[in-house]
Amino acid sequence: MSSAGTAASTERRGHGYRSWLRGSPIDVHPATRGGAMLAGGAYDRATAWRWFLEHAGYGDIVIVCATCDAVYNPYVFNLHEVDSAQTLKLTKRVAASDPFVLASLTGADGIFIAGGDQSDYLRVWKDSPVEDAINDAIARGVPIGGISAGLAIQGEFLFSAEKNTITSDRALLNPYNNKVTVRRDMLQVPHLAATITDSHFSERRRQGRLLTFMARTIADGWTDQVRGIGVDEATAVLLEADGTARVVGPGAGWFLRMREADVLACADGQPLETRAIDIVGVHRGDVFDLTSWSGTGERHTIRAADGAVVWDRSPTPAETDP
Repeated sequence: MSSAGTAASTERRGHGYRSWLRGSPIDVHPATRGGAMLAGGAYDRATAWRWFLEHAGYGDIVIVCATCDAVYNPYVFNLHEVDSAQTLKLTKRVAASDPFVLASLTGADGIFIAGGDQSDYLRVWKDSPVEDAINDAIARGVPIGGISAGLAIQGEFLFSAEKNTITSDRALLNPYNNKVTVRRDMLQVPHLAATITDSHFSERRRQGRLLTFMARTIADGWTDQVRGIGVDEATAVLLEADGTARVVGPGAGWFLRMREADVLACADGQPLETRAIDIVGVHRGDVFDLTSWSGTGERHTIRAADGAVVWDRSPTPAETDP
C-alpha cells in the first residue's frame, strides 16, 4: 500500500465526470465485510469512517458525488492508510456509461456517497450502469456509506427532492404536495428493503415529513408495511451485514414502522392522519436489530394529526416489541 504521506495523486476528466485519485492505481483485492454507514449530515464522524474503512479492508475507496471536489481523499488518508481513495464526481448522465467510471466502481472495496442534492444522483445515474455497478458491489460484500443526500438514497424507498426540499409542516398538511416526490428501487442495501431514510432528523424537525413519506408508500400501493430510519446530525447508524445496528455520535438513530392499518387518511389536499406508532431513539451504547425490529433505546409513540406531529413524551429505555 502507498504511504499516507507520499501517496501519489492523479486527476482525470471525461465527458460528465471528473476523477481525483490518491494512492495506488493498481486494484487490490482485500477481504471486505458488507454493511452500511448511514450518516445524518452536518459533518462526518471519524469513528464511523474508521468502521467503514475497516469493513472495506483498507483497500480502494471510491467517493461518489455530484458537486464536490477532492476533499475526502486527504480526509481518508489522515484516518488510516488505504490502497487508494478516489473521488468520482458525476455531473452528466453520459458519464453513467463511461468505461473508466464503471471500472472505478467495479474495483471499489468501499463506496461512499457524499452529501449535496439527491436529485442529482437520480438525474445522473438512477437506472443506469453506475447504479448496477454499485448494487453489484453491495451484493459482493462491499460496504456502502453515505451522508445527508448520500443517506437519503440508501433505502428501497427514497425522497428524491426533484422539486426541492419540503418541510414537515407542508408535507403533513398535504401528503400529495407536488414537492413530496417519493421514488423507489435505486440501491439494494441489505436490511433496507421497504425502508425510507432521512437525515438532519431532529435538528430540522423531519419527523412529520418522514411519516408522510412512509404513508405515501402505503397509500400508493407499494407496500402494506414500511420502515423509516431518521438519523440526527453529526451522528451515524452503523449497520452490520447481519442486520444489527449501533450508533456513533451525540445524537440518535430513530426507527419507525408503519402498517397499512396505521394510515387513517392520506389524500391530496387533506392533512395526513395516522395512528400512533412506535419510534425508538437509538443512542450510543444501544443496539437495534433490523431483522427482528427490536433493540434498546428510548421509546415514544408518534402520530400525525391536524397537520402536526403528536408525541408521547414519557419515554423509558425499553426493549421494543418484535
